Amino acid sequence: MIAVVLAGGVGERFWPQSRRRRPKQLLDLTGRGTMLDLTLQRIEGLARPEETLVMTFAEQRDAVIAELRGRIPDANVIGEPDIRNTAPSIGLAASVVRRRFGDQPMLVLPADHLIDGVDRFREQAQAAARFIASDGANALLTFGIVPTRPETGYGYIRAGAERWREKDAAIFPVEAFLEKPTAEKASELVKAGCLWNSGMFLWRAGAVLDGIATHLPELAAVLGRVEAAVGTPEFGEVLKREYPRAPSISIDYGLLEKSRDVVVMRADFAWNDVGSWEFVRATGERDAAGNVTVGEHVVIDAKENTVVAPGRTIGLIGVEGLVIVDAGDAILVCRRDRVQDIKQIVAELKRRGRDDLV
Repeated sequence: MIAVVLAGGVGERFWPQSRRRRPKQLLDLTGRGTMLDLTLQRIEGLARPEETLVMTFAEQRDAVIAELRGRIPDANVIGEPDIRNTAPSIGLAASVVRRRFGDQPMLVLPADHLIDGVDRFREQAQAAARFIASDGANALLTFGIVPTRPETGYGYIRAGAERWREKDAAIFPVEAFLEKPTAEKASELVKAGCLWNSGMFLWRAGAVLDGIATHLPELAAVLGRVEAAVGTPEFGEVLKREYPRAPSISIDYGLLEKSRDVVVMRADFAWNDVGSWEFVRATGERDAAGNVTVGEHVVIDAKENTVVAPGRTIGLIGVEGLVIVDAGDAILVCRRDRVQDIKQIVAELKRRGRDDLV
C-alpha cells in the first residue's frame, strides 16, 4: 500500500510551542521523538520509503525535510501552497498516488496522533487493505476507535451490522457520523457501542477521487489540472496556481457524510488524538496532588496543574487547574478548562501583526 501522512497542521492549541513554521507534529511532546517521527516509525513494514508521501504546507516543507533526515525522498514531501483543509490535501495526495503509482490502496494518517500497540495497528491496517483488495474496491474505509471513556472532544461513528470479518478484524457499514457531543450524550454514545472518529483512512486512490468528482466537482476540477502536471517540470507552478482555487472543506463533511459506500473498521489499539495541552496529562506522570510537570519546578499547595517548561523553573503556590507552557519568547497561562480557547490568543496575535509569535 501507499502511505500518506498529513503533516500540514498549525496546531494552534499547542501555542506557544507550536508555531506556523514549526507546528506540533515537529515537536517532541512525549519524550520519544516528534509526532512526525513516531508516525513514520508506525508505518514501517506497511509502506516502503519511496511509497510514502508527506503532505505539508509549503512554508513548513524545509523543516519537515530536515526532520525526516532522508528517510523518504525529498520529492515525496509535497508542499501545499495554501491552507485548504483535509479534502483538498487528501485529494492532492490521491492524484499524486494515482499518477505515480497507479490506482493503489492508500493509507491516510495524520501526523499528530499517538498510537500505542503499534503491532496491532499494523495488523489491522493490513487487514483493511485486504478488505479493499477483495470486497471493498469502491469503499471508503475509516478507522473507528473503541472508546475508553466518554469524550466530548471527538466525533463519533454509529456502525451497522457486520459486513466483513477476518479473524478478529471486523468491518461495518457507517450509519452516521456524529458531531462532538455533550458529556451526557457522550456517555450515551459509548454505551450504545459507537466508535471514536479517528480521522485515519484507507481506500483506493481512484475511489476517493471518484467520490470527490461526484460530491465536490469544484475540487475535482482543480485536482484534474494538477494531476495532469504530476511528474512534469511544470508541477510546482501548476500546483501553486491551481491549489488556492480549491474549496476549503474537510474530507468528512465534503465526502464521507455524502457517500454511500463508507465503512468503518473497529480499531482496538490504544489511540490518542493529540489535540491540546491536556494530552500531556493523559501521557505524563502525576504527583500526589495531580500535577503534571515537564522540567524542574517548585509546587507548593497546588493541585491539578500542567506545567510544560523544560528550560525554566516555575514556582506554583496555591493555584489549581492551570496550564503553564513556556516557549522562551512567550508563556501561556490558562485554566485547564479553557485550553480549547488558546486559538483566540493566536488570532489576537495575528491581528496585532505579531507574526514572529505565531
